[in-house]
Amino acid sequence: MTKSYAVVGVLLVVVGISVVSAEPALRGYSGLLLAPTADSLNRNQYNVSLNSSEVTDFEDRSYILNYGLADDIEGGLLWFHPEHGPTETLINIKHRFERGTSRQASLAVGVADLTDQLDTSVYVVATKEIGEPVGSIGGHPVHMLRVHGGIGSGMFDDFFFGAEARLAERLTLMAEHVNDQINVGARLRLWRNFTVDAGWLDADDLAVALTYNYPLQAAEELTPRSGISTSRPRSSPDPTGAAYFCGNEAQ
Repeated sequence: MTKSYAVVGVLLVVVGISVVSAEPALRGYSGLLLAPTADSLNRNQYNVSLNSSEVTDFEDRSYILNYGLADDIEGGLLWFHPEHGPTETLINIKHRFERGTSRQASLAVGVADLTDQLDTSVYVVATKEIGEPVGSIGGHPVHMLRVHGGIGSGMFDDFFFGAEARLAERLTLMAEHVNDQINVGARLRLWRNFTVDAGWLDADDLAVALTYNYPLQAAEELTPRSGISTSRPRSSPDPTGAAYFCGNEAQ
């Protein structure tokens, strides 16, 4: 009888890797670098972010504020300051209308740049967690690998897809194909509320983002798949909106 899942689960508990949360992409909506995902902020959760898609001169930069209007519904503002031209204010909104299960993907629909300041873009996206779960939160299984795919108009230019893999403590690697561009990057949780993203966009531009995340709701407790207890006290919720992994023994 193999102990592989138990070993992996215990190691992840020790290093404290947390479940992915709804972090903003460079364009404001919850996502990877440019690709949206089916993740969404829940009621009263919010994040703020500063990013630049051209780090060499920091001329193209954006300021982002996202807020959970209700469970599975997020709205956001993005103030885009281009290298040439006035600052534009973009409104984004997303609704996750289907939460994923072990067999079914999460589904969301959204609109980026609702008021058409630059290019109104409607999209539908699915997110699927891959592989055997190593634990669960609120009955939802937690996996190490997640894939995303969707279709959109405007800035998305037809189909887009991406993947993310959590490899080490606080570290997630990301890759995506959006608007005929291939982008790769990483997301690092610096400490409790803060994350930093770094990405290479179409092998041309280096992008960075600093994000502050704060869920106002207490994080749900982790339900172990074995007898290992890893839940966090509700009086001190994880500000990342996540709990810890745990594993079980493969049968």
